[in-house]
Amino acid sequence: MARSFHQLSPKAQLVVFALLCVLTVVGAWQVLLGPAGVELETRRARLQTLETELTRVQAIAGKLPVVEREVRALEIALRETTAVIPDEKDPQDVLRNLHEMASESALDIASFAPKPIVTKTQYSEWPIQLGFEGTYHDLARFFERLATMSRLMSVSELTIKTRQRANGRGTISATCVATTFVFRKDVPVEATTGVGGRP
Repeated sequence: MARSFHQLSPKAQLVVFALLCVLTVVGAWQVLLGPAGVELETRRARLQTLETELTRVQAIAGKLPVVEREVRALEIALRETTAVIPDEKDPQDVLRNLHEMASESALDIASFAPKPIVTKTQYSEWPIQLGFEGTYHDLARFFERLATMSRLMSVSELTIKTRQRANGRGTISATCVATTFVFRKDVPVEATTGVGGRP
């Protein structure tokens, strides 16, 4: 058995040399290229994450025009609702509108008495006790005009009584509660979540 490398046969020396070269390459790989491989895998994983995020963002961006159209539609609906249910209580405006409609209907408003406001989640109800004098046809025309009014107003507690004037013309006296609605400005956003539609 040979005791040194030089005493080995040339073939054995070649095998030992090849083994040493392989070990050197493996060692160099572990020392130099191993960390680079780990870094490469880390970057590949990061790239995959970014690609996934990019796909998600692109999908959201694709929906943006639809969302913008929905926002515009909601803004229009809000303007229309604000016209029907204003955000301010204007007694003079309501009284003026009622007097105009009564006058156009040949109906007299005999009494006008605001009642206490009823507070709801998103809006307040403002009931007004009204008294009328005229004919059935006058009253019907008044309610028809009231139904086509831009501002939302409901009628309840309607009572009609027949009466005779001194000239003998048959007339009626009627009373009702006309309720108009006002948006509440002091409602926090959380309180209105999930509440929609007209009162």
